[in-house]
Amino acid sequence: MGRMQLTAWLQTYPNEEAGVDETWIREQRGSAVTIEGIAQWREFIDEVAHHPERLFCRVVRSGAEITGVLCGRRDELVTLGPMYLLNEAQGQGIGGQLMG
Repeated sequence: MGRMQLTAWLQTYPNEEAGVDETWIREQRGSAVTIEGIAQWREFIDEVAHHPERLFCRVVRSGAEITGVLCGRRDELVTLGPMYLLNEAQGQGIGGQLMG
């Protein structure tokens, strides 16, 4: 999921005018693919598995590859985040299905 998250950032957020390029994104968000970043995802998924009444995480796959994710928390209100879809998963109604 960390690799998909970094790829989503690289596809979505580059903006020359704002000084956000691939190097900046890798410096700021590259931790998603480090041992620590992967461990954080694993801890979160573990917590989701143990507390499905208050946490959720839905994963979109294309074959073996993760192409999207929507996670969140259920309290008095539902809080969403993170939500990512790679370019190849967009425009197919998947985001709407995840939100549903």
